[in-house]
Amino acid sequence: MTAGGDAPALSVIIPAYNEEARLPPHLNDVLAYLRSHYPAFELLVVDDGSRDGTVAAVAAALAGERRARLVAYTPNRGKGYAIRTGVLASRGAQVVFLDADLSTPINEIPRALEQLQQADLVIGSRDLPTSDIRVPQPLFRRVASDLFKWVRYLMVGLWRISDTQCGFKAYRGPVARQLFALAQIDRFMFDVEILYLAERAGLRIVEMPVRWEDSPGSKVRVWEGLVNTVRDLWRIRRLHRRRPVIAA
Repeated sequence: MTAGGDAPALSVIIPAYNEEARLPPHLNDVLAYLRSHYPAFELLVVDDGSRDGTVAAVAAALAGERRARLVAYTPNRGKGYAIRTGVLASRGAQVVFLDADLSTPINEIPRALEQLQQADLVIGSRDLPTSDIRVPQPLFRRVASDLFKWVRYLMVGLWRISDTQCGFKAYRGPVARQLFALAQIDRFMFDVEILYLAERAGLRIVEMPVRWEDSPGSKVRVWEGLVNTVRDLWRIRRLHRRRPVIAA
């Protein structure tokens, strides 16, 4: 929490599942960056039912920083549930979420917040001509990603958006909390659900090229994921037939 109990200017949310080894070193960098550039911040790390020592390791990394907190629960519910939990617990005027592996580095935040002045959502993209891809995904994941896009186009649209799945997004805080309060997808299609709701509500979405590098240790299982993708895209269409009303 910020001094005097005031709402922070920026909330940063990082979901975690079995990240005992990878996440704590990143948290040192994240906290140093936020302290230097956005002192009125809150950092929420949401542990999604980890089975290793993530909770203890994160608690140790955040110890002594009153602007950071760990939210933990069991059992594992999925990345979408974790980020929804973090967003609904946030208080910031602006909300950013990052993947635990920091595939998109935290120093992309200033560009995103600058663009957020003219938008409701700014989403990182790996697929724009000026995206800076330092380490690409393996070929089979790129093929699966292309297949997913066509399935997504056919089932829910979002034709204007080239990359819905990049783990770096920024929102105006009140908009984020309204969107995630409506969301029901707990696993990886939560990004599509949020963007589907935002587009149907007529919100302003900006896709921003980002620096990105593939990181080993992904929790996604490609072919199992494709089956679950079709199921969840169908659920998104069925759940959100009515156009949402968002107070922008």
